[in-house]
Amino acid sequence: MEDTENLTKMQDTIFVNVDFTGGLEILFSNQRKHRLAVPVNDEQGQPVNMAFLVSYLCQNVMKDRRKEMFVIDGTV
Repeated sequence: MEDTENLTKMQDTIFVNVDFTGGLEILFSNQRKHRLAVPVNDEQGQPVNMAFLVSYLCQNVMKDRRKEMFVIDGTV
């Protein structure tokens, strides 16, 4: 049963590699590379897109409080 649950979770997840350069890594705990597991669909059931990824990064990965240095008006 646990293997079935793990397989379902994997099918509902996409793995994304994100690399930050040019100083942006400072906003992400000085870590340049991140391997993320994000859901395939957003809260409304729509496929995720770059806007979702930016929001996900801000909410789940970024530790720095200066989010305005990464996102302005919802865009990078």
